Amino acid sequence: MHTFYLILGITILVVIAYDFFYTTLSFNGAGYLSLLTSRFLSALFLFLNRYIPRRNALRYSGVTHILFLLGMWIGLLWIGFFLLLVSDPRSVVEAGTGSAASVLTKLYVSGYTLSTLGVGDYIPGSEGWQIIMAAFSFAGFIFITTAMTYLMSLTTAVIHKRNLSLFIANMGDTPEEILINLYSCEEEHFIMLPDFSIKLREMINKHNQNHYAHPAVHYFYSTARDESLSINLVNVDEAITILIHYVEPNRWREQDIAPLRDAITKFLDTARRHYHQMPEEIDRFPLDIEYLKSRNVPLKEHQAMSSNSYEMNERRSSLHGLLRSNGWSWNEVYQKQSNKNNFK
Repeated sequence: MHTFYLILGITILVVIAYDFFYTTLSFNGAGYLSLLTSRFLSALFLFLNRYIPRRNALRYSGVTHILFLLGMWIGLLWIGFFLLLVSDPRSVVEAGTGSAASVLTKLYVSGYTLSTLGVGDYIPGSEGWQIIMAAFSFAGFIFITTAMTYLMSLTTAVIHKRNLSLFIANMGDTPEEILINLYSCEEEHFIMLPDFSIKLREMINKHNQNHYAHPAVHYFYSTARDESLSINLVNVDEAITILIHYVEPNRWREQDIAPLRDAITKFLDTARRHYHQMPEEIDRFPLDIEYLKSRNVPLKEHQAMSSNSYEMNERRSSLHGLLRSNGWSWNEVYQKQSNKNNFK
């Protein structure tokens, strides 16, 4: 028996089994191998996005991540089992002659055993190997069915992510539009804010849990600006910042926005796993309130908030990390508002 192949095979099987079941069943994020694979692919797609127009490269990010993860799990399971068979010269024998199978034959046998018990041309060389091969046939079935269940849960999470993004986009394409659509000139109050805040908070919290349980959902990028969750979440957060620092306080209630702000903060903490450090330099975009003035939204007389304030920079640092990890920047956040101001 070749001890080296035996130890190497067992090591690979233990590592891949832990990574697979931790990623698919723990609901606590991804295993180490899956995390490294996802980070590598994410960096590759974001790099390609710089040179391929209209974010066409990012269109294939999600499906590529899934195919790579499935290929890695099944491939390493296959390799680990193959090394176990190679460790014993008579682990597999030819059914008719009883002669030991070759190395390539063992690769073939280890592959089909993970999905079936074969066609009978090659059989286990001993009773012990009969049990081992039966166990791996069952393990292959478990891997495939668990992976399919994981994909179904991931699909549900991706659909919810896009529903959340469109829910925000329906309220407005910029922070200012969101505030204007929430404000009632007749009532002189943000009467739609409470219902919007409650519904949005629930959807963000659900997405936060999906994002934590299925990190791969982050890599399903949107090619259109209006459908991008990162853009729309930044729009909402910027709208809250404008509301707090520029709009008259008697037009809105703190309890309507504090829970929503907290939900966004918790999601930013979860999403921070997808970028290693906070950006050192943040693009400076002042909060634009001129459009609010033109729509008769009552603003404070004394406005001390600055785009360079420490509080705003800390908040925007996290938001910028979210944008950058999705291939966006602040230019896309305020692009539509800039175009709108140019046509006034």
